[in-house]
Order: sequence, then structure tokens, then C-alpha cells
Amino acid sequence: MKFLTTIVFIFAFIANAEPAKLMGYYPDWGKWMTPKYTVDKIPYEKLTHILWSFVSPNADGSLRGDAVDSPTDLDSMVSLAHKANTKVILSLGGAGLCENFAAVSASESLRAIFINNLISFVNAHHLDGLDLDWEYSSVPVPAADTSAYTKLVHDLRAALPKDKSLSAAVPCSPYYGKYFSVEGFIDDLDWIGFMTYDITGSWDDLARFNSPLYPNPPNTTWSWEETATYWSGRNIDASKMVFGFASFGFDFGAATGPASSFNSNDVTYTSFAEVSKNPSWIIYFDSIAKVPYGISENRFVTFDNPESAAAKAEFVKENHYAGIMIWEISLDYIENEPQKNIEALASSLFGTSNAMIMQPIEKTPWLSYKNGLFMTNSNKHDFEVQIKTVNGKTIESFTLKTGKSVSLKKIPAGNYIAVSKYGRLNLSIGTQNF
Repeated sequence: MKFLTTIVFIFAFIANAEPAKLMGYYPDWGKWMTPKYTVDKIPYEKLTHILWSFVSPNADGSLRGDAVDSPTDLDSMVSLAHKANTKVILSLGGAGLCENFAAVSASESLRAIFINNLISFVNAHHLDGLDLDWEYSSVPVPAADTSAYTKLVHDLRAALPKDKSLSAAVPCSPYYGKYFSVEGFIDDLDWIGFMTYDITGSWDDLARFNSPLYPNPPNTTWSWEETATYWSGRNIDASKMVFGFASFGFDFGAATGPASSFNSNDVTYTSFAEVSKNPSWIIYFDSIAKVPYGISENRFVTFDNPESAAAKAEFVKENHYAGIMIWEISLDYIENEPQKNIEALASSLFGTSNAMIMQPIEKTPWLSYKNGLFMTNSNKHDFEVQIKTVNGKTIESFTLKTGKSVSLKKIPAGNYIAVSKYGRLNLSIGTQNF
């Protein structure tokens, strides 16, 4: 006996593999920049998460920040982001804004006030989570501050609704990272972001690379790879590791190239956009560290570009790390041009997905659909799906919710592409005789 049945495809994420996150910090001062970087200019469709930067505690546990004083821009961001299936997270702290964290977090009553204010703010503005960027003001860090940090994380996780994420941004190297008792609170975090940048600067003895992927002494003193090794040694699982991508760099005066001397009074923080628009830079690429750099007359600049972005995205994918966070998303903005670093990161992370599998179920005619397709989402996130022809024409578009399945019974036999924010999958739909 023969049965004519359609091959049924199950569309699922591999067990224990989350789709990579591509997160961008949005500076609340963006509207004051030149050119202005307002919330309507963010490429939401390229990012999985936006982190609004920043809100901090006052000494009495109340909240301060532009979004607290005037939440209009934040509310607009949330609306635009959610339409693109992108999450919005409130980032707490930031360099130079953390002077009240220690006292507030050490006090049981003030900590409770601060957390209650945060939960109310999250709920009122339909936010998707909190990100802790408490940066200690100096080293060595008092043990009381380290303890207070851990208490704050524990209590935030207990107070946050279960569907809201909690994350933290921490230093990448042991010099500063040893003061963060991550082992004591990692279970409370959905992911942990390593600030794999500012590895060089005016404080360094030589002009080196700001955010190298791999070590290449003397051009480097630390790298993404060494960060992964260090934190793995502290029992942080790869599935929770997020690495910081720098859309900024440093311009060193009186320097002739990597690992050269420089004038410590002539070091400038610069953006990818500024480097790109400056024709005086002759750009090179370090094939070992996997980062670009520029040389002009008596100057050296270290920065990141689309080539290094692609290499770093591949590093994250190949090692099954949780994702990449960008500091910050205005820094590759050039008017009337695509944001090239964001484009390169998104294309490399999501353009071809290794996190999706296609599995035909054969010789089971009772499961078959006539010229149909069966898709299941076993991931923890909802995502938008489009079914396209190989020529790019969209024939179906829908939301596939977490834990749910959908059967598309009217798609004729042929070759198609299933596209979501997390990647693409080639599909073949046809009939099979058994």
C-alpha cells in the first residue's frame, strides 16, 4: 500500500541554545548630540534589546534621570520597540552616576524603597527588565560595597515579575572584576555583560587596542578571548556571557601606531562615525587581534568597524555565548546612512542561523498535511516569522509564540525561506510517497 503524504518540517531551536542577543545601550542624551540621535532613528529591527541609559538612585532611594523627569521619549521608544518585537530594558547607574548605590543598597530600608520605586517604574512604562551598571568609583572596593551589590541583585530578582529580565554589566578583567562576587548572584541574572572595552586609554603606558578580540602583545593587554577564559574559570556558563562591542575608540596624540608611546595629555574619546568621516586616517587591520586601527601624521586611533564586528559576532556564535551589547548605538550614526556596525553585527549574528534545525518526519502519514508546513517554537521568546519565496516575496507573516505551533496548510510545494529576527532557515515543501 502507498500513502501520499507531505513531508512535515518541525521548526525549532536546538535544545539548550538560546538565539543570540544583540543589545544596544541608548544614551538619554542622544537628543542633544550633533547630529541628534532621537528614539525614532534607532534600527529596532536589527536589535533584540534596547537599554535605556541611565536611571540612578537618589540618596533617599527615589529615582533620578531624564526618563524619570520626562518619560515621553522612553514611552515612545517602548512603543516603537515593541512593534518591532524588540525589548526595552532600563539600565541603572552608569559611570559617574553611581555615588548613591553603596549607601542605598547597604541599607535594608533604603534598598527596599529603591526597589519598590524601580518596580513601579518598570510596570508604569511597560519595560521588559532591568540592567545593573553599578560601577564602583575606585579600587580597592570595600567589602561592604561588594556585599551590598549582591544584596541588591538578590532583592531585585525577588521583586521583579518573572517575565522581566535582570542583567548586569561588569568589568571584563580581574583587575576590577575581582570585586564583583558574581558567583554569589549569577543564578539571579538572565545574562551578564562584560565591558570588553576601555582596555586602553590615557592611563596606559603605550597606545594599544581598545577592544581586541584576541591577544596580540604588545598591541594588547587584554581581549575578548581572555575575558571568556577568566570568567569561565569563575564558573560562569557561556550561555550567560554577553560581550561589549565598542562603537567608540581612542585617538592618541604623538603616537606612531599600536604599542607606541603617546602624549597622555592628548588622548581623545572618538566615535566610529568620527573616524569614518576623517579622510586623514590610513586604516589598517590587525589580523591577529582582529581589530582595525588608523594612523595619520603623528597620531594613532584604535576603534571597531564592520570587519571587526563580523569577526566578533562569529566568535559569539561559534562559542554559543549569549550575545553582544553595544556601547552605544549613536556612535556609528551618520545622517542618511545605515548604521554600519549595527548592520554588520546583526547580519553576522542572524543572517545565517546555526540555532535552528529542520527535521523531516517520514513514514507518518497520519501527521501529514496536504501541501502544508508545521512549525513549533520551543524557544523562550515569541518571534515574528515570514515565509518567503526564494525570490523574496512574502507569502505568509505571523507571530509564533513561545511553546506554540502553527500549521500552514495552503502553501504549495516548493522551496521557501523562513525568516525571523533570529535568523533564516531554508525550507523545502513537497510530497513524498511511502
